[in-house]
Amino acid sequence: MTSLDSKQKDMPFAERAAVLTDSFNRQIDYLRISITDRCNLKCIYCMPVEGLKHFDQSEILTSDEIIRIVRIACKYGVRKVRLTGGEPLLRNDIIQLISGIKNTGIQDISMTTNGQRLAGMAQKLKKAGLDRVNISLDTLIAERYHEITRGGEIDRVWEAIAEAERAGLSPVKINMVPVRGVNDDEVARFAALTLYKDVHIRFIEFMPIGKNGAWKPDAYLSKNEIMACVAAIGKLVKLPFKGGGPSRNYRIEGAQGMIGFISPISDCFCSSCNRLRLTAIGKLRPCLFSEMSVDIKTPLRSGASDDELESFYRRAILSKPARHALHEGALFHPAMSPMSQIGG
Repeated sequence: MTSLDSKQKDMPFAERAAVLTDSFNRQIDYLRISITDRCNLKCIYCMPVEGLKHFDQSEILTSDEIIRIVRIACKYGVRKVRLTGGEPLLRNDIIQLISGIKNTGIQDISMTTNGQRLAGMAQKLKKAGLDRVNISLDTLIAERYHEITRGGEIDRVWEAIAEAERAGLSPVKINMVPVRGVNDDEVARFAALTLYKDVHIRFIEFMPIGKNGAWKPDAYLSKNEIMACVAAIGKLVKLPFKGGGPSRNYRIEGAQGMIGFISPISDCFCSSCNRLRLTAIGKLRPCLFSEMSVDIKTPLRSGASDDELESFYRRAILSKPARHALHEGALFHPAMSPMSQIGG
């Protein structure tokens, strides 16, 4: 990243936004924010059966703190924010938080949710400024859903999808993680949902994150294996790549909806990565697969000025690695923090 000279400092924010890139010339315009580490489900690939030790509430960033950090990120080029968790809808101040983020000038606010609470909140979330939702759904079978999530109700997810569509939180995207021996027999059924409905199905490779021992190499399905299952029901047509997101998108020929593949292991997308993560306890994390982070909460709570906080934000971007280390052996030694603590 090139530091701002005196001429750039006098630029309008909209022009300065294009200046802020990382050391590998990737513009960072997308911030993912984990707003809680708590979840109302205990999915088998995310959380150990005994659960996790949660952060104290005093450690979690407040809405005002999150909004202040977002305002700085917006000033330096971030235009998209995704709220994650844990389960973001467990926050009691979620409506005020979304409204506050929207007022910073962020153009696009999305959320990843398990859908258990979404149906009754979709209209209010849309009114507050939420644009889109991704809903996690790893099976279409009610009994299997209950087992995978350790207690979730699939009917609530279907209600959430319908209500999100009615509220205009579209396109609704469904995130599915195929795991061999658990739900890999349903890949084609998920893909078939796109044939007659404008829904986006995103297949996400099972990733070695967390210390619960759920991830095993023989449970992992590569992008090519998943694509082969999808291709069995129709010809896949590749769609143009837009932006710097991780999804590589396709459409089954003649289908209404879209299919995306997110493949950090078999099809590394690091060269176009445009994101920074903010954890629930105020760590700016440049890469999902690295424990490296920059603490912005401590200076924030110590009375730092916006100029001082901006230096921490820029430091996080400069520390963003060229690529993750899954190709260097870490794939078989998962030792990273649980996804619910990083932000899914």
